[in-house]
Amino acid sequence: MIGVMSTLYSENARPKTMYVQMTRESNGTYTVEKARALDKTNQYSRSIRRVNKRAVTSELKQAAASGKLQVT
Repeated sequence: MIGVMSTLYSENARPKTMYVQMTRESNGTYTVEKARALDKTNQYSRSIRRVNKRAVTSELKQAAASGKLQVT
């Protein structure tokens, strides 16, 4: 699978709630410590699962580079 990039979610996925714990170093760099995603099965059932920190970091870097990252 050379040239195929794995992403956390597909391009047209519904909005997801992510819980990311990041640490800011004194030199201005950020490190992802923990990454979790809220999975909604239906209106009554929800669960929090761990997700790959590298995949989250990669998606954040790509979103920041393309200007799609919004911090609210």
